[in-house]
Amino acid sequence: MDTPEPTEVITGWIPHDARWHTRARSAAQNGLDPLRRYVTELVSDHRDGGARITDEADLRSIRAVLEDLGALGLSGVDWRRVRDALLLPHNAREEA
Repeated sequence: MDTPEPTEVITGWIPHDARWHTRARSAAQNGLDPLRRYVTELVSDHRDGGARITDEADLRSIRAVLEDLGALGLSGVDWRRVRDALLLPHNAREEA
Protein backbone atom coordinates (compact mmCIF):
# COMPACT_ATOMS: atom_id res chain seq x y z
CA MET A 1 0.00 0.00 0.00
CA ASP A 2 1.36 3.41 -1.00
CA THR A 3 1.66 6.02 1.71
CA PRO A 4 0.26 9.40 0.66
CA GLU A 5 2.52 12.44 0.71
CA PRO A 6 1.79 14.94 3.51
CA THR A 7 0.44 17.45 0.98
CA GLU A 8 -1.98 14.84 -0.36
CA VAL A 9 -3.17 14.09 3.16
CA ILE A 10 -3.98 17.75 3.87
CA THR A 11 -5.47 18.51 0.43
CA GLY A 12 -7.57 15.36 0.68
CA TRP A 13 -8.88 16.35 4.09
CA ILE A 14 -9.29 20.00 4.93
CA PRO A 15 -10.97 21.34 1.77
CA HIS A 16 -13.62 18.63 2.11
CA ASP A 17 -14.27 18.63 5.85
CA ALA A 18 -17.14 20.96 6.73
CA ARG A 19 -15.80 21.44 10.25
CA TRP A 20 -12.61 23.11 9.10
CA HIS A 21 -12.75 24.23 5.47
CA THR A 22 -14.39 27.65 6.04
CA ARG A 23 -11.70 28.88 8.43
CA ALA A 24 -8.98 27.20 6.39
CA ARG A 25 -10.24 28.92 3.23
CA SER A 26 -10.28 32.25 5.05
CA ALA A 27 -6.71 31.68 6.24
CA ALA A 28 -5.64 30.72 2.71
CA GLN A 29 -7.10 33.95 1.36
CA ASN A 30 -4.77 35.80 3.73
CA GLY A 31 -1.64 33.97 2.54
CA LEU A 32 0.49 30.89 3.02
CA ASP A 33 1.66 31.75 6.54
CA PRO A 34 -1.86 32.20 7.97
CA LEU A 35 -2.92 28.95 6.30
CA ARG A 36 0.09 27.06 7.65
CA ARG A 37 -0.51 28.48 11.14
CA TYR A 38 -4.21 27.58 11.09
CA VAL A 39 -3.63 23.97 10.00
CA THR A 40 -0.67 23.57 12.37
CA GLU A 41 -2.72 24.79 15.33
CA LEU A 42 -5.58 22.53 14.28
CA VAL A 43 -3.47 19.40 13.87
CA SER A 44 -0.74 19.90 16.45
CA ASP A 45 -2.41 21.97 19.16
CA HIS A 46 -6.05 20.88 18.68
CA ARG A 47 -7.17 24.49 18.35
CA ASP A 48 -9.65 25.85 15.83
CA GLY A 49 -9.12 29.58 15.53
CA GLY A 50 -7.96 29.75 19.14
CA ALA A 51 -10.79 27.61 20.53
CA ARG A 52 -9.73 24.32 22.09
CA ILE A 53 -11.13 21.28 20.28
CA THR A 54 -12.70 18.90 22.78
CA ASP A 55 -15.20 16.92 20.71
CA GLU A 56 -14.01 13.31 20.61
CA ALA A 57 -15.09 12.76 16.98
CA ASP A 58 -13.13 15.85 15.92
CA LEU A 59 -10.08 14.69 17.85
CA ARG A 60 -10.29 11.21 16.26
CA SER A 61 -10.37 12.84 12.82
CA ILE A 62 -7.31 14.92 13.64
CA ARG A 63 -5.45 11.89 15.06
CA ALA A 64 -6.18 9.99 11.84
CA VAL A 65 -4.72 12.87 9.82
CA LEU A 66 -1.62 12.90 12.03
CA GLU A 67 -1.18 9.18 11.51
CA ASP A 68 -1.56 9.57 7.74
CA LEU A 69 1.01 12.38 7.68
CA GLY A 70 3.70 9.95 8.72
CA ALA A 71 7.22 10.83 9.81
CA LEU A 72 7.44 14.08 7.85
CA GLY A 73 4.34 15.46 9.51
CA LEU A 74 3.33 18.94 8.47
CA SER A 75 6.93 19.81 7.53
CA GLY A 76 6.44 17.90 4.29
CA VAL A 77 3.37 19.88 3.19
CA ASP A 78 3.50 22.11 0.12
CA TRP A 79 1.31 24.94 1.39
CA ARG A 80 0.88 26.42 -2.10
CA ARG A 81 -0.88 23.24 -3.22
CA VAL A 82 -3.07 23.29 -0.11
CA ARG A 83 -3.97 26.92 -0.77
CA ASP A 84 -4.82 26.06 -4.37
CA ALA A 85 -7.00 23.14 -3.25
CA LEU A 86 -8.90 25.50 -0.97
CA LEU A 87 -9.20 28.50 -3.28
CA LEU A 88 -9.10 27.49 -6.93
CA PRO A 89 -12.41 25.61 -7.02
CA HIS A 90 -14.01 28.47 -5.07
CA ASN A 91 -12.58 31.08 -7.44
CA ALA A 92 -13.69 29.09 -10.49
CA ARG A 93 -17.28 29.02 -9.17
CA GLU A 94 -17.25 32.80 -8.70
CA GLU A 95 -16.15 33.36 -12.30
CA ALA A 96 -18.88 31.11 -13.76
